[in-house]
Amino acid sequence: MKIRSQKDFWSGLMFIGSGLFFALWAMAFYQMGTAVRMGPAYFPTMLGFLLTVLGAAVLLQSLAMEPEGDQAVHTPFNIIDLLIVVAIYAVLILLSQNIGSSSDYAILGGTIIVSLLTAVFRPDAKPLVLVTAATIAYGYLMKPLGLVIATAALVFISAAGGHEFKWKEVIILFIILILFSVLVFVKGLTLPFPIWPEYFG
Repeated sequence: MKIRSQKDFWSGLMFIGSGLFFALWAMAFYQMGTAVRMGPAYFPTMLGFLLTVLGAAVLLQSLAMEPEGDQAVHTPFNIIDLLIVVAIYAVLILLSQNIGSSSDYAILGGTIIVSLLTAVFRPDAKPLVLVTAATIAYGYLMKPLGLVIATAALVFISAAGGHEFKWKEVIILFIILILFSVLVFVKGLTLPFPIWPEYFG
């Protein structure tokens, strides 16, 4: 069996790896709860496994047929770049543990450093890095800063990774996402998501 699409193959592997990582991390460090009384691990675990299934479908599709034309994948980074990223996170997490600080700040700080280094030295990788950074920021900013600010970080950082940034479109998307999240998750499902920062309450 040959790989029909290198892009689909590597995308599927990335989805599977990311989904399994976040699902297993949530299950290991947070309470699962039930569908009726969801714990903090429930939502990321379910999303992680859904992402894994999606990745498996994309991966299998890439193996289903004969290759079509030139399917070479040209990545905007190399193995040295990946090692530098891993080293940045490892050093910051070790430092946070040594000074007794939360590793959350180390991960957020590492994400900011990696995003800035990418913008300067690997601008072609900016979309991939900023979309990933937006997801990390959303996850780690939700509890201390609330749904509104975490969603703003998600939308604006993700949009900055695109080809063009239009303020009007991004603000409209942000407002729609906030209204949807508050109405469905906070009011409808009564999930304990903080809407504003803790010190506002």
